[in-house]
Amino acid sequence: MKSDSNLEGGCAMRSRFLPVYLSNADVELHQLIPLLAGGALGGEGMFLRACRGYRTRGCAAFFLSGRALSLHQDLQRSGAAFAAFAGQGMESDKVTSRAEPFFDAVGCGDEAAARLIARHAPREFKPDRELLEDFLYVRLLMQHFFLESPPAEVASTLANFEAAVVEGLESTRLDVCRALLARDGDAFQGAFQALSDEHRAWYENGFREGRLPEERWALDGCLFIEGLALLRLARTVGIPIASEYPLIPSLALASPKLLFDADAWRSP
Repeated sequence: MKSDSNLEGGCAMRSRFLPVYLSNADVELHQLIPLLAGGALGGEGMFLRACRGYRTRGCAAFFLSGRALSLHQDLQRSGAAFAAFAGQGMESDKVTSRAEPFFDAVGCGDEAAARLIARHAPREFKPDRELLEDFLYVRLLMQHFFLESPPAEVASTLANFEAAVVEGLESTRLDVCRALLARDGDAFQGAFQALSDEHRAWYENGFREGRLPEERWALDGCLFIEGLALLRLARTVGIPIASEYPLIPSLALASPKLLFDADAWRSP
């Protein structure tokens, strides 16, 4: 049973292991990236591992330094790495709902990488490797914001998403998508708050009950990268957003000051 002391305030800064998480990710990236960049390794799993390393390092560095640039740079490396894989990987090796790098790209404002990931993501659901609701959520965002899909196709995906949600249950992600498509600011703020609360509770309960390691709680549980991406998408359709949110500090939400280099991921 985990001590509740680390959960007070729900803040990653309370984890004394942040320097360790950063160091471990950095070491792994310097071992893994040369192999991926040189073509010695491949496959979605290895690229997702590299993307995870970049996200971990960026989040840990942000919490330790308070500098958003370190976060945005590593989110950009994550998105760019997966975009490189998406363009060359085998279709059978890809799963649309494994979307952390897609959200990393959107979260740091790298629209080119997000568009490449969306363009090469499978259009078909893979029932043996993902949940239908998860597939339709990511597919809908990709279609509406990055693929210039006809409104009828987007509406069809939304209808399928609505049908996939178990009857009688709520889906905060479905509510977020409805609000984004309708450009409904009030509905978006309510749905986003519910999603953020759900995210916080999942990580805090998982850590408290021993289902998640402290690293996952201290990083993913305290910095909501998917939420950061959704807020950037909301802004693109004219939905007003606040200057900061409980799991998304204003420094992280500020417009990134980056040069979006498609090859940045090759230099850890």
